[in-house]
Amino acid sequence: MENVLAYCDAIGSPEEHKEKLKKLGEAVKKDPNYYYEDIQVSPDLFHRQCWINGEKKKDSGDVPFNKEFDGQLLDGRPSKIKLIKESENKVVRTDDVGGMHIISTFVVSGDELTLTITYGNVTSTEKFKKTG
Repeated sequence: MENVLAYCDAIGSPEEHKEKLKKLGEAVKKDPNYYYEDIQVSPDLFHRQCWINGEKKKDSGDVPFNKEFDGQLLDGRPSKIKLIKESENKVVRTDDVGGMHIISTFVVSGDELTLTITYGNVTSTEKFKKTG
């Protein structure tokens, strides 16, 4: 994870959320399998699940592309979300939260997924390796 705390500061995430992210980052450094995601993309749907220490913590369910829906930022604040499938290897998520416009881009290249989250001039990047 690169620049994630600066991103959290930029969007005004609560301190307790930033502390959770710090602890998660430390745990992942010790054990890369501590946190993992399963992302499934079909022609019409996006499905994302997250596990921490073997326990499922998040499941988006099947989310259709190109339709706005109510959701949440990672820190729990409500958001209007829209997912756009730009290509076979790129999905863009937009979040509108109290006047803030956040763009998250998921790009697959080979066995790597790069997640880039941008708000204003602050960008955070996470890289994931495909397993199994």
